[in-house]
Amino acid sequence: MSAPPENWKGQSTARSPLFNDNYSWWKNRMRDHIIGEDYELWDIVTDGPLATLKKNAERVYVPKTRADCTVEGLRKWEKNAKAKKWLVCGLGPHEYSRIQSCTIAKEILDILHVTHEVTPQVKWSRRTLLYSQYENFTMKEGETIQETYTSFTTLTNELKSLKRIIPEEDRVEKILTRVLPITWERKITVIQESKNIATLPLDELIGNLTAYELRRQTIKIDVLKKERSLALRITEGSNLEDDEMTMITKDFKKYIRRGKGSSKCESYSKPKVPEKQTNEGCYKCGKIDHYIKNSPPWEIEWKKERVERKNRKKG
Repeated sequence: MSAPPENWKGQSTARSPLFNDNYSWWKNRMRDHIIGEDYELWDIVTDGPLATLKKNAERVYVPKTRADCTVEGLRKWEKNAKAKKWLVCGLGPHEYSRIQSCTIAKEILDILHVTHEVTPQVKWSRRTLLYSQYENFTMKEGETIQETYTSFTTLTNELKSLKRIIPEEDRVEKILTRVLPITWERKITVIQESKNIATLPLDELIGNLTAYELRRQTIKIDVLKKERSLALRITEGSNLEDDEMTMITKDFKKYIRRGKGSSKCESYSKPKVPEKQTNEGCYKCGKIDHYIKNSPPWEIEWKKERVERKNRKKG
């Protein structure tokens, strides 16, 4: 049973539900509202007013007048008037024009019933149509679990109002096997393996599916955040390859700078070998206490050779 187009109207507990084109919806709302005020008032609406009768001269019962009523009679009149008031206050100008000549609540309800209630043949056709919609019902793309459940419940409630009641076990099995899309297959398998579908309440199933859906949405949001962060890094200044190359260049320069000072490090790490251990000494005179450049014979010969060179130039 679908809600009215403007279901924000008529929600006050102190006012009658406003009539809309859906008579069954309005009638059920009105019944609940009147029973909440006074249970006896709904009996007056459906069965007729409380009787305030008296016998006339011919010994025939006729309605009492205002002057003839006792306190109990006035209380009945008041209840009859209240029952009519609740119905009238829930009707708009168009519907009021149909019932403005009515004097009791039952007449109002009877007129509305004849005007808006469908015949048995129409009920049967509508029930068949709704059940076909139920059989083909699936979760639409982009819908949440709660939105799907609301549409599903509306459909089953309409069928219930037409005397076609679907057991809860069948509704649970329908949602698990024919309503949810293939992307829910893993979750469906887990529920079927861990729960007894024959005794699983529908509300528990919907709560389980809603919790799983929220977790999927949270994971999706985290992935989107990471992708956006990566895209932002790529679009800001240079791209990732340039940044990585800059880091590699910096590391290489540091390595080169360290390499320039490696000789000092090696001088400390390698032990010095005495020169005497690495040379035979002066190979001119054969002594090992000096080198050839410091050898006296070598110095004498070198001076002689220099003097001879100068003389040859003069000659």
